Amino acid sequence: MLSFARITKSQVDEFKRYYPPHGMGCEFNLVSAYLWSREYNTGFAVVDETLIRAYFRDDGRVWGYCVPVGRNVEGACEAVFADAADRGEPCCFGYLSNGDRETLERLYPGFFEFARETDTQDYIYLSRDLATLEGKKYHAKRNHISKFYRNYEDASFRTMDGGNLGDAMRVMELWCSENGYDAAEYGEYAVVREALESFEEFKMSGALLYVDNKPVAMTMGSPLSDVCFDVGFEKALREYDGSYAVINNEFAKTLTRYTYINREEDLGLEGLRKAKLSYHPAIIYDRWFASPRVSQR
Repeated sequence: MLSFARITKSQVDEFKRYYPPHGMGCEFNLVSAYLWSREYNTGFAVVDETLIRAYFRDDGRVWGYCVPVGRNVEGACEAVFADAADRGEPCCFGYLSNGDRETLERLYPGFFEFARETDTQDYIYLSRDLATLEGKKYHAKRNHISKFYRNYEDASFRTMDGGNLGDAMRVMELWCSENGYDAAEYGEYAVVREALESFEEFKMSGALLYVDNKPVAMTMGSPLSDVCFDVGFEKALREYDGSYAVINNEFAKTLTRYTYINREEDLGLEGLRKAKLSYHPAIIYDRWFASPRVSQR
């Protein structure tokens, strides 16, 4: 049986060597993998210079493996099959990209059946589109932003640094209160707090929006690769209409050294899906779940 363990801070940089330099999917973000490892109960193992990630249920059973990355993908997949057999579970693979699906189909033709998972697909945008909002398709967005600045003439935008990280946490607290969440029980609250505590260590980037010197929106994330930045967190107070559009646009202006911005999944929430589609993604990064065909079980 493979020995899986949660990723540690020191392994965030160590594990990066297993990934190619131009990835765009959230699976490439090891900072995020560390921050969310407890919430999503993920574990990592290394076999023959190849990295394997697995997702666990609360009772310790594996509900899905990720396709391994590294020197010996086929050998690591065989180790995954053996691990699943030792656990008495079907060997299922989750959170698959199109490339991952192709890998499994090539290595094990006809063995798996694949189900598309629209709730976990990534929405990826050209950074220039989000920064400039040029063209007719972004007309409503530009108007929304202009209205915000007319309504709040004292609004200001600041990038995040060691001196204002507390303001980002304040936005998170206010957002929880506004939406009826008990911060102590809300999983993302603890994740954001740890992200801010590790902000400089992980070389994250972020920004804040203020109205009358009150923080009303925050956003932050980290690079996925040389070409893509991942926006992992974004919160704004709904009483300040337009604050989401403004923080999105202003932060994108600071990220134009990356070709793409990944704004992650919609979690199956129709309102969030509509909002993400309204920014006209350049790529909808497909996700799949693979399970052995009945005849193979």
